[in-house]
Amino acid sequence: MLLCHDEAMETRDSNTSEPNNTEPNTDAFAAEQSELPDLVRISLSDRKLLPTGSAPPAQRQQIPSERRVDSARGAMLGTAIGDALGRPAEGRHPAGLRGQEEAFRDFQAWYGYRSGPKGTITDDTQMTMCVAESLLATRGRIDPEDLARRFVDWLPNGRGMGHTCVAAVNHLEAGENWWAAGVASAGNGAAMRVAPIGIALGADTTLLCHDAALSALITHADPMAVASAVGHAWLIAHLAGANATSLDPTAIINELAAAIEVIDDPGAPEREWNQRPDKTSTAITLANRVREIPALLGKPIGEAFDYLYNGAFVLETLPAALWCFFTYQDDPEEAVINAVLRGHDADTVASMAASYFGALHGIAAFPDRWTGKDLEYQTQLLNLADQLATVQPIPFMHTS
Repeated sequence: MLLCHDEAMETRDSNTSEPNNTEPNTDAFAAEQSELPDLVRISLSDRKLLPTGSAPPAQRQQIPSERRVDSARGAMLGTAIGDALGRPAEGRHPAGLRGQEEAFRDFQAWYGYRSGPKGTITDDTQMTMCVAESLLATRGRIDPEDLARRFVDWLPNGRGMGHTCVAAVNHLEAGENWWAAGVASAGNGAAMRVAPIGIALGADTTLLCHDAALSALITHADPMAVASAVGHAWLIAHLAGANATSLDPTAIINELAAAIEVIDDPGAPEREWNQRPDKTSTAITLANRVREIPALLGKPIGEAFDYLYNGAFVLETLPAALWCFFTYQDDPEEAVINAVLRGHDADTVASMAASYFGALHGIAAFPDRWTGKDLEYQTQLLNLADQLATVQPIPFMHTS
């Protein structure tokens, strides 16, 4: 997989980014979507995979360039840190991790790897790097054809790959168009990779929502999966401009839920609802599940995760990551480690939670032992972050 581009990039002329303070609306999204061929736009709209309506601005103030870079570096390294720490716990039941808490506070070598850093990453970070590289190659905007080609190139070297991403990329390899290759799955593979979009497009919420949706639907042709990608990118952008000393979880979560709702998610029943206490077959939207987080913040982690669960179904993953972030907002290390120790889809929950801390605090959020050379691709991730923080997005025409 190509890890770094040498293409000349347009950078911002000033030391601050100018946010678009007008809330995106139907007309604004329509302008972006008018660049799509009619057949593509109609197909995606009919499947509820494109944004409509309005979302709160992700950033309401100018962000100094130094702060943009620090946040970008934190978000990109955080994505990889949580991924690498969670990798050994992925697929395991939390009961099987009890008594091993201290071992999971540091990177563990991947069985079979004989050399290289012990903080080895999986598909979460690999696909995040694909998105970052694509944004940089296409001047800060998502070109779905370019991103789809990168996913095809990634597949032979993919690690811990999700079934949905593999199936969709196989469709692409077989000649399917980017807008028709996606699988109708509400997995978390679409959300886990979009931190670079939050970094590059945070100053314009309309572009952020539009491009996050396009990046998601290449593999995940499901409204909830697309909505989760919009939400994850929105929160990365929002935290870059947030004050860490005065976070209001309820206010942030309500705005995040509103951003998620630019995608018309019909919702879905919870996992094994007929076998879990107090669950029903009622469809739950991602936005409404996110809105429940403030009421769960005072609960013990076992009780909260029994309610939310933390598998690859994004109705679980994003809320679980949010719970960890807001519950341990003053202690990033404990947040990430507790996400890891709950097992199941530990690497993605920990990766998303860690990316939030990184976006808010920068690299200083994490212990030095997590941010150094023991982290695989550390240098490449920092390089990508620096470029993403300074790229000037430009308009371009989408093609079929």
